[in-house]
Amino acid sequence: MRYAMILKNRVIDILENCESKPNWPPDREGNPVVAIECDETVARGFTYDPATGAIVDPNAEPEPTQLDSIEESQLVIMEAIAEQYELNEERRIDDLEVQAEIYEAILELGGNA
Repeated sequence: MRYAMILKNRVIDILENCESKPNWPPDREGNPVVAIECDETVARGFTYDPATGAIVDPNAEPEPTQLDSIEESQLVIMEAIAEQYELNEERRIDDLEVQAEIYEAILELGGNA
C-alpha cells in the first residue's frame, strides 16, 4: 500500500509498499500526523481536504465549472457582436462618403441638391 502522511492538511511524506497503516506520533505542538491511503499521483506538498477526503495539488489548474463555460460562451458572443457592429459602422461610413462625393459632384455641376 501507498500512504500519504498528512500534517495540518498538508502531505509531508509518502510511504511506499507498507504492509499496514503507518502510525506516526504528533508533531512538537501536538498536531496529529495522519496516514491516508493514496495513489501514485499524490506527492509531497499536496493539500488534504478532511471534509471530502481528497488530496489535491495546490498548484493544479482548477477544472472549469459550468459558470466558466457560460462566461466563455458569452465572451465569444459579445466579440462576434462587436465585430459585426464594427463592420456595420464601416459600411455606414463608406455609404456616407459615397453620398458626400455624389453631392460634391452635383454641386460642381451647378445643380441643386
